[in-house]
Amino acid sequence: MRQDIQSLRGFAIIFVFLYHLYPSVFVNGFLGVDIFFVISGYLMAKNLTKFKLKKLSDFSGFYYRRFKRILPLYFLVVFISVVLVHLFLGDFWWRINWRYSMASLFLVTNQVLIHDSADYFKHFLADEKSPNVFLHLWSLGVEMQFYLIVPFIFFALQILKSDILKLIAVFLTSIIGGIAFSLINAHFAFNFMVLRLWQFSAGFCALFWSRVFVKKLPDKVENPKVGAIIEKEDVVTTILSILFLCIFPSGIDKQVLRPLVTFATGALIVAESRDNKLLKSDMLIYMGNISYIVYLVHWPILSIFAIKTSFQCDLLVTLLTLLSSVFLHHLYEKQYLKLSWKYIFPLVFFLIAANAGLQYSVREHTGFWERSYPPELQTIIDNNKGLQDYWVRVPAKNDKCVTTDMKHPDQASRGYEYCEFPRGKGNISIMNIGNSYVKNLNGHIRSQFNYNFSDYRFLSIIAGFGIYSDPFSEYTVELFKEQVKKYKPDVLFITARFSDYIKIPIQTNDTIVQQINENIKYYEKFSKKVYILGSLPLYKLNFINHFLQYAIQKPEDLEQLHLNQKLADEERKYAVERLKMIKCERCKIYDLSPAFLEKGKYLSFDRNTTLTYVDNSIHLTGPGLELCDPIFSKLAQEILNSF
Repeated sequence: MRQDIQSLRGFAIIFVFLYHLYPSVFVNGFLGVDIFFVISGYLMAKNLTKFKLKKLSDFSGFYYRRFKRILPLYFLVVFISVVLVHLFLGDFWWRINWRYSMASLFLVTNQVLIHDSADYFKHFLADEKSPNVFLHLWSLGVEMQFYLIVPFIFFALQILKSDILKLIAVFLTSIIGGIAFSLINAHFAFNFMVLRLWQFSAGFCALFWSRVFVKKLPDKVENPKVGAIIEKEDVVTTILSILFLCIFPSGIDKQVLRPLVTFATGALIVAESRDNKLLKSDMLIYMGNISYIVYLVHWPILSIFAIKTSFQCDLLVTLLTLLSSVFLHHLYEKQYLKLSWKYIFPLVFFLIAANAGLQYSVREHTGFWERSYPPELQTIIDNNKGLQDYWVRVPAKNDKCVTTDMKHPDQASRGYEYCEFPRGKGNISIMNIGNSYVKNLNGHIRSQFNYNFSDYRFLSIIAGFGIYSDPFSEYTVELFKEQVKKYKPDVLFITARFSDYIKIPIQTNDTIVQQINENIKYYEKFSKKVYILGSLPLYKLNFINHFLQYAIQKPEDLEQLHLNQKLADEERKYAVERLKMIKCERCKIYDLSPAFLEKGKYLSFDRNTTLTYVDNSIHLTGPGLELCDPIFSKLAQEILNSF
């Protein structure tokens, strides 16, 4: 293996490790994975060019070599990770880890991430800030799915008889694929193998460029315009400086940095430097040799210690990662790579069977795997686990719906949730529209009217923000307008937790503000009063689980989970400023955040009952809603008095 490529691998794993260890410092380090993809593309191109694909045995030989390299270590780490979750993490984390442990066995972690990231109610399962010890395996899923199709890609490339035509084909693939990647939903593109092909193709470009033009760059290039000589190693140093932007301690636009790093990696492979001292470093080459193991083991170890934040803990994580990687490399990886297929196949089969047996045992022998806690702590755990999805399971003071059919052709296909409640004893018609926060808050809002309304209904739509639409929910505002026009409620509540779209910096003649004003002006044509829920402080996803992990491991530090008011307000400041720019005659923005505010902190749990105010999907729990009841009561009284 070329030393410069092994050094590149060493850089890539260092970038990734630093990013996972200090994500707020090395904010671009995740691009180390992109470097791995380019290297894989180059090596697969080189491998398949060397071994011509003419018959079935050529394909099977390629797959055998790939699976032998990856699967024995991969399935061993998955097995150990399942055990570690049960030994060191609370049982409440198993719901997330079980889902991804199963996905990892089928090498489809990336596909599950795509599904969960796109599902509003499962988004918290894909949160990278939670101890999901299998989350990093998304990239192995992408790699293995690429390996499945790459022989067919090269089989098709054989139609092109010259290397220059192949270079043009793969270069166009990289350019067009890179453009497509940048235009498509970020979560989807990030994890979808087909939209990552452009980076593997950049590795193809490196191979065919070398074959078409030069095996390696000339040592010196004269530049007649400046009368200077450019040394090849100067070019290599320049390329390396681009790669080092991955650990630059300030965010750089990913739309710029990702293609820059991708093609810089390909250029460095083409350069084939043998003289650069950094790329000849024994330590860096050794890091490249163990990079696959480091990648597999570092994230489970980091996840286990996720609650710890001290320098001593970071040092322990680093040492454990390096020691376990060195141990596995010398005593396991290097040994099984020497084995013939007669031993590799039984080994892989045994590891798959062991994982299947472990999953069965975890499911069927729950008593054995469950951790035991002191009675007082177990009560805290049980009570808080019971708060998850409170808004779905136990609607506060909620009557049954008279009808859930909004008589709309798209209701079933799009999953709109509609409810018309029994008629009240008053003469005010009320409607509540928005996203899942409609269901979350509605019971407590409605109860404050004490049935002093004529009719009351709500409409909840995923990604329905009521006053604006982001690029992925343009249809929702039009539907809300249609329903408001149809029922003409006296009072319209717009209840939604806002997306990141409204939190971007405000521009001159801001289009989002214009859109909000246009929509509110429309609502005011049919409603006498419009009440809009203001922007809320952003709590952690999987908050109940994080809270319980602190309660178990660091109960003395529970207060750290309250939000710093200054930081929380900074995160939502543009949303708040936009709401202040609203022009309306009969609307009012109401804010729930003061209900949680205490001495510069937004409280996240009740100190007396030890119950959290938000759940894992950051909906308000029963205790959190009770804090808001005085605000809801004041609004209801104001409305009743005005009518």
